[in-house]
Amino acid sequence: MNGKLQSSHVKNEPTYNIPLVLDENVISSGISLIALWHTLADESYRVYWPRDKKKPLIANSWVAVYTLQGCGKIILRDDAEIILNGNCVIFLKPTDIKSYHCAGLLWEQYWMEFIPTTLMEIPLLQQGVICNGEVFNHELNEVALLTRSGDAMKNNLAVAFLTKMIYQWICLIAEKGTKDAQLLQFEKLIGALHAAPQQRWTVNEMAQRMQCSAPYLRRLFLRYTGKTPKEYALHTRLDLALSLLKQQGNSVSKVADMLNFFDSFHFSKAFKQRFGYAPSQALAQSGRHQNNTGPQD
Repeated sequence: MNGKLQSSHVKNEPTYNIPLVLDENVISSGISLIALWHTLADESYRVYWPRDKKKPLIANSWVAVYTLQGCGKIILRDDAEIILNGNCVIFLKPTDIKSYHCAGLLWEQYWMEFIPTTLMEIPLLQQGVICNGEVFNHELNEVALLTRSGDAMKNNLAVAFLTKMIYQWICLIAEKGTKDAQLLQFEKLIGALHAAPQQRWTVNEMAQRMQCSAPYLRRLFLRYTGKTPKEYALHTRLDLALSLLKQQGNSVSKVADMLNFFDSFHFSKAFKQRFGYAPSQALAQSGRHQNNTGPQD
């Protein structure tokens, strides 16, 4: 088992794409990892295959796309369109893909190409909605750190993490046929919250969409996300705000306006309560010094 880190990009993508790519396939129990990317994309992000793919398409390989936040669109070779909103996962055949792009303010996703080394009943083109993605988000962050380490043993550990998650995602999608109608409707609501982060969702609006009472909706959210409806909706907007602040050209006031906060003051207050520091510090941490009127290089 091996896996040395490769510094060159395998796709011609913008600088905000972070390649986590191995120059030799890493074989673990279940998968051989071909490539892995962690992408934080804006509306200019668009990739066409095979034009923008330097490594050849492999017929027996798979692509797993895990969307953390925002919205992306994948176009298949038959011109079918797939909309991905955070948090969700989908498995595709790379030979079926024509192009993909950010379809909103932002699209943050992990894109992994792999070959199964054992028999895996992988569900094709079926989305799995993840109500509480924080566990997976944390594990994928660990995978990124391990992959960037350059240490072969840590690379193998990263692939072991991914193998476990892929099996979990397969099980999650397989359970879709056994879920009751209420849970499926709840998952649609989760997708809608991620698809429309600019909307200031009220609990009553969410309950009306679910056709249930507000107290019952609160119980559903606490059970499946560990948060109240209001907390979940606000945290979704603020997590997206943090990512937007990392992108070139955005300022505190611009992000507050993009996500439809009342004003910069209310946005900054909510942001600090969520993350423990002011949004202006997020700009500084991203290597840029900006004020509320725009970027300063």
